[in-house]
Amino acid sequence: LRVEPLPGANFGAQVKDLDLGAAGEISEETRLSLQSALWEHGFLLFRNQDLLEEDVIRLAAIFAQPAPALGQEWPLAIYRVCDRDRFPRGQDFWHSDNSYVNPPGGPTVLYALQVPVGTDGAPLGDTLFADAVAAAAALPPRLRAAVAGRNSRHNLAHNNGMPLPEFTSGDLQEAPDVLHPVLRQHPFTGQEAVFVSPAYVRAIEGLAPEESDKLLAELYEHCSQPRFCYR
Repeated sequence: LRVEPLPGANFGAQVKDLDLGAAGEISEETRLSLQSALWEHGFLLFRNQDLLEEDVIRLAAIFAQPAPALGQEWPLAIYRVCDRDRFPRGQDFWHSDNSYVNPPGGPTVLYALQVPVGTDGAPLGDTLFADAVAAAAALPPRLRAAVAGRNSRHNLAHNNGMPLPEFTSGDLQEAPDVLHPVLRQHPFTGQEAVFVSPAYVRAIEGLAPEESDKLLAELYEHCSQPRFCYR
């Protein structure tokens, strides 16, 4: 296999010459190569794959033990993401999957089953990735000082401040908030990353609501700059 940095991007890489559907059991050499590539580049892109459910699970198992999202029984789920959804959910906002549990979720595998195309034939899918490590390294001194040593409160029910029907109806009970450092160390590389998101972070612990909201808005604006993003 070959791992090549994505052209025009400041992070991420494309894995070439590896057919995940035909590979069957992944060799130890390939497994270690993919792990190393993910820790180095932040995210990996595998183009033109034709995968079954077991292929997706096998790929996920290279990086960590596959785990279901909160409230699910199987570590594989199908989501329908659409524009102008009347009930937007976590996947519609910037987020880090399963940040609302402790320990938080590890790498996520995304596999597109159907991507709509426009009248010109161009794909309309629009998944963005943000380099939280680079964003942390480039934090302005004032912003870094404001969040240093602080924790944020994560909760699935937050949903960027938009109530989810399963919680408002009483079908699901809201779990207690989970605390994580705003500046969190990557568990394998030790690199510092900004670990907050509008989908799941309710507030910064120990700050008045107005101060917390203002600080989070500044962090989100900083992290979503084009220089930190891949579209």
